[in-house]
Amino acid sequence: MRIVTQPGGRNTPAVPTTVAHLLAQDGQVTSDDFFHFWAQSFTDPDPAFSQEWEPTTDPKFPLVFALKFLLIRANSGIDTSSYEEIIAAYSQTGFNGDEDVSAFFKIASKAWTLPGNLTNAERDLVRQARESILVLSPLSYLNFNSKDVTVSLNVDFSSIFGSLNGIRDIGADDRESELVGLADLFASSIADLDLEQSSSLFDETVEAGFTEGTRVEKTHIVLERNSAIRKAFFDRNPTTTCDFCDRDTNNEFPWSDRVLDIHHVLPLCSGTRSDKDGTVLGDLVAVCPTCHRAVHRFYTQWLKAKGKKDFADAEEARAVYDEARNLRNDT
Repeated sequence: MRIVTQPGGRNTPAVPTTVAHLLAQDGQVTSDDFFHFWAQSFTDPDPAFSQEWEPTTDPKFPLVFALKFLLIRANSGIDTSSYEEIIAAYSQTGFNGDEDVSAFFKIASKAWTLPGNLTNAERDLVRQARESILVLSPLSYLNFNSKDVTVSLNVDFSSIFGSLNGIRDIGADDRESELVGLADLFASSIADLDLEQSSSLFDETVEAGFTEGTRVEKTHIVLERNSAIRKAFFDRNPTTTCDFCDRDTNNEFPWSDRVLDIHHVLPLCSGTRSDKDGTVLGDLVAVCPTCHRAVHRFYTQWLKAKGKKDFADAEEARAVYDEARNLRNDT
């Protein structure tokens, strides 16, 4: 893993890494920070998971490949890619994940399929690859279901693509030293990651009710404006009623299909959660734009009063949302 190591061997106490210490500080690391680092540091073979790893191994970066493949296809007008397409492209191109934009553009529009006569062992590898890709589901600009992944590319494509580079050349002599070395590179590997939109995301974050536009607030807004997640949520929950004020927007605005936003009731730095079927939608609620802005302003005031940058956990985030809703309904 990248969060703890066991320098004394498998049956010895685990020691937290640099990554663990940063994750323990509220509001210091966003879900995008961590899962971009995970993609950049996960190798084939990987020192934490594969017996084939050796210090001299020249690694490949399958999750860097997956993200670049998804981004380049979305930038080419193909917003949704199946797990099979990602896995087939990775196995058949021979790419290691560090290739540049021009190389990925050449493969973006091709049809990628796996052979129909896979052995049981090969099918097991495909299953493992799919599960590895699903790990990236908390990223704010992606949405996962049981078959495919959709990119909501309202973030700056070139900024994300350019920041995705495999982390290599740690120079370690053994697995544990390699993992510690990777963890120590966490902060520098995400330093250039800043999700921006064509119009200033800072302005959009402030317009949405926050006052500063911090990294955690930006991540929160990118996720809530993810069009694929929004569509998936309302396909599953075709409500027209605001969860916060209970007004039925369809009664007030019958000429409009739905005047509602989605609000993510988890810590601001968090991405969505996932299960075997893809993105979990139970952490989202539908709110009207006015209430949504008011909730974000309440969050800013509550966090400032507590001297915090983010909520400690999902339970606290839900409690603060409920506190704001109860205050509104009691007036």
